[in-house]
Amino acid sequence: MAAEKYAYGIKSVKFGTPTGTNSMPGTLNQWAQTVAGSLTLSEDEAQTKDFNVEEATTPVKSIVTDVGALTANWRAYDLSPALLAVVKGGTATTPAAPADHTYDGPVSVVAKDLALEITTTNDIVFKVYNAAVIARFDGGVGRENLLEVEVRASAQDPGDGSSPYQFKFPNPA
Repeated sequence: MAAEKYAYGIKSVKFGTPTGTNSMPGTLNQWAQTVAGSLTLSEDEAQTKDFNVEEATTPVKSIVTDVGALTANWRAYDLSPALLAVVKGGTATTPAAPADHTYDGPVSVVAKDLALEITTTNDIVFKVYNAAVIARFDGGVGRENLLEVEVRASAQDPGDGSSPYQFKFPNPA
């Protein structure tokens, strides 16, 4: 049987602390469940520079000036304070009952550097060794709506100049 080649469904989204290399941390923590159909994985289009001469209408050379970033976007309904603190910063408190759980948003919004692992239903694993993660609240609150948290994670240099991400495809025997 050949290695898997199609990716579908979401089994899990996990975060951890980047290692500074192109390896995943030993401990990854499960994040919230993903809103159905909300996860997109895309690579921005690369920027190029064409070099032209007067004698021809086609470029004599075209170079890549900026590589497109690999970005994952998804949404979750779960507003648990501890989960919000992971992707937004700020402070979460989760005291014992009957005290209320609270989330205090960050004073300044900054991207959180996190290792990200997305596993599909058919066990393809997308690993981003160091992702810039920014989250925001988005959506309606009403009888037919749940408030959502939208998360955007962009692959960055892992810290040692090596590959910023890996896709792992299962290869059954």
